[in-house]
Amino acid sequence: MRRLLGTLLVSFIAVSAVFATPQKPSFLAKVAPSPAHPGEFVTVTVTAKIPKGTHLYSVAADESLFTPTSMTVEGTGITAAGKPTESKTEPFYSSVDKVTVGVHENEATFTQAISIASDAAPRSVLLKVAVRYQACDESGCLPPATEMLKLAPLAIEAGALRPELSKAPISPFAGQEGVAVSAVGGGNTPVESAPTSLLTFILTAFGAGLLALITPCVFPMIPVTFSYFTKLATAKGNDSAAVVQKMIVKLATLYCLGIVVSFTAFGLIMAVTVGAAGATKFAANPWVNLGFATLFVVFGLALLEVFELKLPGKVMSLTGSGRKTGGYLGVFLLGLTFVIASFTCAAPFVGTVMVLAANGKEFFRPILGMALFATALALPFFLLAIFPSLLKKMPKSGDWLTTIKGAMGFLELAAAVKFLSNADLVWNWKLLSSPMCLLLYGLALLAGGVWLLGKLSIGFNTPQGNPTPARRIWSGVFIAVAIYFFYGVSGRPLHPLLAGFLPPPDYGFGNGKKLEGELEWGSDLEKAKAEAKETGKKVLIDFTGHT
Repeated sequence: MRRLLGTLLVSFIAVSAVFATPQKPSFLAKVAPSPAHPGEFVTVTVTAKIPKGTHLYSVAADESLFTPTSMTVEGTGITAAGKPTESKTEPFYSSVDKVTVGVHENEATFTQAISIASDAAPRSVLLKVAVRYQACDESGCLPPATEMLKLAPLAIEAGALRPELSKAPISPFAGQEGVAVSAVGGGNTPVESAPTSLLTFILTAFGAGLLALITPCVFPMIPVTFSYFTKLATAKGNDSAAVVQKMIVKLATLYCLGIVVSFTAFGLIMAVTVGAAGATKFAANPWVNLGFATLFVVFGLALLEVFELKLPGKVMSLTGSGRKTGGYLGVFLLGLTFVIASFTCAAPFVGTVMVLAANGKEFFRPILGMALFATALALPFFLLAIFPSLLKKMPKSGDWLTTIKGAMGFLELAAAVKFLSNADLVWNWKLLSSPMCLLLYGLALLAGGVWLLGKLSIGFNTPQGNPTPARRIWSGVFIAVAIYFFYGVSGRPLHPLLAGFLPPPDYGFGNGKKLEGELEWGSDLEKAKAEAKETGKKVLIDFTGHT
């Protein structure tokens, strides 16, 4: 029991580190001098302690792009004198907005001069100090927030106007102002160009393929497919080990070519015909999303071995060894079949490279990216054919593979929620709100964690016996992430990375809660233009669609 609790604790800490959000700063306010006389000027100073890795934006940041830090001071008989000032900022390049903006890190100081009415009666004035800010780091931002600060009352006592306090004080940060904001091409543009370099793109594309190897669409197929190559090679009647090895290499090469050619051809066709816009429309279609959700549920239950999936008889007949060309053609077509089965796991990367297809100057990148992605995806099959001894170093097929398949099955069921949510958003059913999605994600992962411990029976191969250390660790990870999702059900802030997997905060029946500063969206452009003209506001058009 102690070992299990320790595993859960370590897993929760690890998951918390991965999903860490920008940390909120702390603020301290003071006013000086106090007491003050009628007609004099005093200064309210706010000091912000900013956690490492987090930053706040300058008071001069462009509010159409960022949330500038601001402070307001209110009180009976006092008036703000001028605008707030700030300590020196550091330049920060936003790759999203392609501008350099001034930010505060570690510690920042903001000041606001206030004047006391000349006829103010002696008394204690309770000042209300509010700081508006947004905490961000490299991974994302927390929603804009307003902090109400406690401040000792300002004492006003009778007395003559003191000369040194008869004028608004000069900011202690005069001449220290940092970068406010500048557009690309200005004096504060970064030395390196904003677009991703070709080398970075190549590494990203290849790395995505390697990551796809550990998805439920791919990993379980590696030892199974290689075993099939061996069986097919020995079925040709070859007795020589060298001949069998040569045949295996040939079969693996054809299989890998089927994978690479399929993905590359897809990238080329999509780039030439529909480009990024067409791929986006395809991915946003509610029927397509509903189909993907169904596939994920079917694949998830199949991985849990609730039932068995089999290829159609015609496809299986192509892999037969009756004719030499039929066997080779069948292996090549099996590569194509593998592409279809793994496309759901590859969809995020495919969508990314299709966005690059919209830029004429980067036309070759979607094709190159798909080729590199497919090469990484096919690499294990080819390496095992050349170096069959590597197969001995891989875990043998057995309970571990069934356990991995089952665990990935729960991930597939959780992923189905995302596609259902996409269809729900487009059709405006409002059934899957953000809390509901988090609840379903959490339930799927919690079920996976309990299943790994052998406490939940699903399918024909629920883990039996005392859990191994590996099963305990992964069970802890599943349960810890599930707890993290449950933590967000009540509206608590989660990592910005999860925003792409959740509906808007105000979407869904009975979920009218909006984040502070959240925009009000409409669906009628002409009505929005008329309202903007009447109120003097700007119109922001979101052309990315519901999904």
